[in-house]
Amino acid sequence: MCRTILNENQLPKYFWAEAINTSAYVLNRSSIRLILKKTPYELWRGRKPNIGYFRTFGCKCFIHNNGKEHLGKFDSKVDEGIFLGYSNTSRAYRCFNKRTLLVE
Repeated sequence: MCRTILNENQLPKYFWAEAINTSAYVLNRSSIRLILKKTPYELWRGRKPNIGYFRTFGCKCFIHNNGKEHLGKFDSKVDEGIFLGYSNTSRAYRCFNKRTLLVE
């Protein structure tokens, strides 16, 4: 699955860990167990998962520069990025910033 995701989005191999983490995150919230008619998330937490915030791995995204750097009056306030998945520690997305070459 990881190889397919990376090839489909024409992403380099060094994003393999992000692809695996995102695959596991999505599968735990979407695959249905045929016997119980529930997702693994429902079995663990006892409630249905909210999947309204799901995005496509590798899609274009924009990262807001909220005071990280001093920007000029006419400089762009956002950086272009690549969506890589979901944060494990907070309700946030993980994105690769093309300008700084960092995962934020």
